[in-house]
Amino acid sequence: MIDAIITYKERLIIALLETLDMVLVSSLISIIFGISLGLLLFLFRKNSIYQNKLLYSVISVISNIIRSIPFILFIIVLIPFNRLIIGTGFGVNASKIPLSLIGIASLSRLAEQTFIKLDNNLYETSYTMGSSKKSYIKYFLLNEARGQLVLNITTTIISIIAYSTVVGTIGGGGLGYLAINEGFSNFQYNLMWVIIIIMIIIVSVIQTGGNLIARKIDKR
Repeated sequence: MIDAIITYKERLIIALLETLDMVLVSSLISIIFGISLGLLLFLFRKNSIYQNKLLYSVISVISNIIRSIPFILFIIVLIPFNRLIIGTGFGVNASKIPLSLIGIASLSRLAEQTFIKLDNNLYETSYTMGSSKKSYIKYFLLNEARGQLVLNITTTIISIIAYSTVVGTIGGGGLGYLAINEGFSNFQYNLMWVIIIIMIIIVSVIQTGGNLIARKIDKR
């Protein structure tokens, strides 16, 4: 494997940076919109404070559709959309769109389940203390859920890392593209193992960091 690292050092560095670029941008977008949609799903669900069957159904159906489509097919279906938005259907930037969408859909559901699992009397407690609905969301709901939300975000980021290797099959760039097109296609199995080890290290660091952050901020 040392020979593979020496031979492909520059390409490994470029592929690693491409993967980090895809994962970072897609994760940030997923966190912003995923948590927001997860909160809306919780607030719009039956017997919630902003119950709205129509809006809940719309968000829920879209999320389910995105998660139901096999990711490789989802990437292919989005190629025309990618061309429309950024002018190309392939490459690192194009890969950020399907990665972001699957991240949003996955995190929104994880966040919704986190909010559902909180104490059912949380709203009554906040109401008794004179809090408005907005204060309940900000100071009670989100505050109580923050530790688990960090773990949800961690899980989503790791999933995005895994999905980022899949986009390599259609020229999406990154470590997955290098592993498939250079490692697998040219029988450079040592290179594939190097990339696998790099991915394991990245995932381990993110999971450990997420666990530590969640443990530190979870005061329940």
